[in-house]
Amino acid sequence: MFLAVALQGCYSIQWPWSKGTNLTTAGLAPNPIKLEFQPKQCIYTVEPAQTTFFLSDFTPEELAAGGDLTGQVINIQLLWEPRPGYTPLDPTTTNVSIRLLVFSKGEVGMYGGGGFAWPRGSPGETDMQLKMTGSNLSLIAKTKDFVDLLSPGEMLGSVDATFNTQAAIVMRRTASQIITNKLGVVRWVNLPQQGDMNLAAAH
Repeated sequence: MFLAVALQGCYSIQWPWSKGTNLTTAGLAPNPIKLEFQPKQCIYTVEPAQTTFFLSDFTPEELAAGGDLTGQVINIQLLWEPRPGYTPLDPTTTNVSIRLLVFSKGEVGMYGGGGFAWPRGSPGETDMQLKMTGSNLSLIAKTKDFVDLLSPGEMLGSVDATFNTQAAIVMRRTASQIITNKLGVVRWVNLPQQGDMNLAAAH
């Protein structure tokens, strides 16, 4: 009897893993919009307090050029790794922090939130995957003419990323500069940490 109670609310991974990133962000209001993600960059790096994923449907050159962008940049921080059969799962369980930049013809909305993901692979391996099983997102900043059709929103699906610290640094700095230029105020700031710069949300 005690064993049954102890395991209630826990579950193990039931799905097959497959290669490739397949993420969809959708609004939770009636008649929601859906943002399909067409990945061109899926990379991750290992930091002292988390494993950080950077995803974009821009090439590095497109993102660096800026201008009237239309697409997404996604930052997911894996804060801790769950253990199948041991990690209690309820609607408030959170082990990832999410930042989503949505560009629409040069306008931009910045969304933030948290969620739950199961990882596959160990930090530092050539490839690492996430299965996003729950999340919540809301608008936290936007340019003047950006129309928010997403809040509240949810990001679900799978992430398949390649370990590349240098590329992660470049994407982090580029995205940080673009959002700062667009909003006219620093929203993502770089903090010195072990010879690198760590992405964080400005308060």
